[in-house]
Amino acid sequence: MLKELRKWTFTLVFAGLVVILGGWSWHLRAGLLGSELEAARLREQTQQLQVEVNELQEESERLAHEAAEALRRVDELEVARALLKTNHRLARIDVLGTSRLDPTETHLRFVELDEDGEQLGDGQTFSVHGRLVYLEALVIKFADDFIEGGDALRGTSVCLFKRVFGEDTAPSAGFALDSPNARPAAFADDSLPEPLFTELWARFWDYANDSDLAALHGVRAIHGEAPFMEMRPGQSYAIELRASGGLSIRPLK
Repeated sequence: MLKELRKWTFTLVFAGLVVILGGWSWHLRAGLLGSELEAARLREQTQQLQVEVNELQEESERLAHEAAEALRRVDELEVARALLKTNHRLARIDVLGTSRLDPTETHLRFVELDEDGEQLGDGQTFSVHGRLVYLEALVIKFADDFIEGGDALRGTSVCLFKRVFGEDTAPSAGFALDSPNARPAAFADDSLPEPLFTELWARFWDYANDSDLAALHGVRAIHGEAPFMEMRPGQSYAIELRASGGLSIRPLK
């Protein structure tokens, strides 16, 4: 009887140990499984975050590129605007004085200048009648695209001076400055680009009357101009040509 009791006791104890060990084994396995699932979840989150980081980096690089392009474009526009507004000094008129007998008769000296502002030749002296002095010229203005781009041939307007006259004198009776079909004095040494300008000056009025023909050479406008100024004794005046525009007369201080 005692022997049988021990047998059952041992069986019960062993079964209990088996149950306990089985429970711990299940618990450990469940824990390991949970850890693996958590690790997998964390890996998935890490991968997702890496994808988002990569996308943000690409977006940042794209925005940086767009910003750089915008700044470059702003710089280009600033340069283009500056080129459009550039004034080139072409000539100078010195008022030498007035006639003792006729105060409306003004003695002038007209001098053309090179691109460095240096005097070309001795200039011309003459007298005009009238309070206002007119300066007549032929002007060729090119399309803004050529000026903005600093085109070697068409990067600025060009002009050919024709004559000077006072308000009391008919234009046809004015003093001639350049002969018909002549080149501007600044290009008298054959440095004028060929054959574009030779063609434009030689057929000036043909191009002036045919906008389609003028456009073929990038010409925006081609016509005569005659700005005028009340010129006072002892004063000098700069004759300037805007890169994208026409002539202006400005007193020199």
